[in-house]
Amino acid sequence: MTNTSAPQQVRIDASAGGTLPAALARDAAPERLAVWETERALWAPRTLTAYDPAGAAVGAALTAGRPHSAYRKIVDVAAADDAVWAALVAAARDDAATDDGTRPAPIAVHFEEHPAFAPLSDARRAALGAAGFAAVAAPVPSIPSTRADDPAGVAAWSFWRGAAPTRSAPYYGQTTDVTCGAVASLMALEQRGNHAFSPDSLVDNRAAEIAFWRRATNLPACEPIGLAVETAKLGAETGVLPALPRVFLSTPDPVLIEEFSSSEGERALRTDLQLESLRQAEALGLPIERRWVDVPEIFEFVRGGSQVLLLIDLTELIADPTPHWVLATEVVGDTLLISDPWVNAPTGESWVDTFALPLPAATVDLVTRWGDPAYRGVIVLPGASDQ
Repeated sequence: MTNTSAPQQVRIDASAGGTLPAALARDAAPERLAVWETERALWAPRTLTAYDPAGAAVGAALTAGRPHSAYRKIVDVAAADDAVWAALVAAARDDAATDDGTRPAPIAVHFEEHPAFAPLSDARRAALGAAGFAAVAAPVPSIPSTRADDPAGVAAWSFWRGAAPTRSAPYYGQTTDVTCGAVASLMALEQRGNHAFSPDSLVDNRAAEIAFWRRATNLPACEPIGLAVETAKLGAETGVLPALPRVFLSTPDPVLIEEFSSSEGERALRTDLQLESLRQAEALGLPIERRWVDVPEIFEFVRGGSQVLLLIDLTELIADPTPHWVLATEVVGDTLLISDPWVNAPTGESWVDTFALPLPAATVDLVTRWGDPAYRGVIVLPGASDQ
């Protein structure tokens, strides 16, 4: 890289798609080329290219972001000159995908650092700070992108257009396809001071993840009442949850058994598991309300200091029709701040996409429904003011 005291005279053009200009690709590391060549169409990739006065490409930035989510991620900035690099960061921070009804205006921009092929120099760290980005706390070792010793490991810097969040949970990415509920609950309790996760032992962390899932599972998903029961037990055992969770479930029927419609025995087993969870909930005195909780009420719970576990459908966010649990920790502007345990790595996601995912109210209403007819499942972990 080249240190310069004044920026070159460059022109920066933005366009849809993610293509590293040929002049830059020729000398790029294979790891960088792999990042740029990842298929991420649903994430609306955009390329910002810097040109010198002669029209030669001297740098490029790649951005992307989930649909229906009020953030963008700067995936990579390739430039030899520090000043060009800084100019591209600033341009990418202020750029946005065309709003087609699925692209709300971003209130956050996350910069993804790739230490394996593009570690930040002191000058570039300073440029990020000057552009309004702040370093994000390291996540809990879990999925590859959270681990500093993994080639896929990344670090994060964040820019917020308004006030930055103050109630984010320690981030842990689920390491199996089925442990989202367990991880969402564990992140919530970790935020309250449980300290079940280790800062350096993946083995210990996965053991905690899988052990909680085994206690809460409805084989393989976690349904709302069973998840609330196990969260209440662990919260009481560790002393970090002084009040019982509240469950809102808009149906009196067993849930998350749709995939077993062809096997009466499989449905019966899961129905029995849910009846046992209900029995335990009643024994604990767990409040259960069989109603459709509206989105403004969800926002008010979180605004009042509660954490909220939401059962969502991933279809609109990552084109995966799967029931899924996420954790809401804070209201930031007009959005609900979500820690999503699932990272869709094959399409270029990392923990940087999912540790602080701002969802507008319309998105929350869109995704917090599952089944046909749709039902809504919500677990509220009361804050001090809600007890």
